[in-house]
Amino acid sequence: MANMQLLTRAYMALPALSGESLTYVPEKNVFLTQGYTSLAGNTYYRAIRLSSRLVACYDLGQGYSATFLNGIKLFFWDGFKAKLIAHRTWGGYDNYLFFSETTAKDMCVIMLKDSLKAQIKMYGGNVGEAELTCFARCMVDGLYQRQLA
Repeated sequence: MANMQLLTRAYMALPALSGESLTYVPEKNVFLTQGYTSLAGNTYYRAIRLSSRLVACYDLGQGYSATFLNGIKLFFWDGFKAKLIAHRTWGGYDNYLFFSETTAKDMCVIMLKDSLKAQIKMYGGNVGEAELTCFARCMVDGLYQRQLA
């Protein structure tokens, strides 16, 4: 039952996924979309992590020898609606990024910190870099906490 509630929450957070088949992998606390395989033999899919406040969508590509992180979309989740707060892509001959949980997590921290920094600056505030990084890391850590008992 709890698995179905989490799946419903994922669909609520990202309505664009409503037509996609999601599989929850409890060991990794991640949702995976069904991938597709290109004519070149590479498989592309998304991995989605969510917490009570954030949603991270990783665009992944599985090549013959490695998995690549092709992009990250980071959303703020208010319990009803997701709002895109940061988006970054990689790819091409000299701009690729091998996927690892650590790399994806670190990229999310940087993206969230930069987004918060821009918002604070827009409102005329000033918060130290270390404090912003610490706050962003705590928020992103929530994406990796297991949602089901």
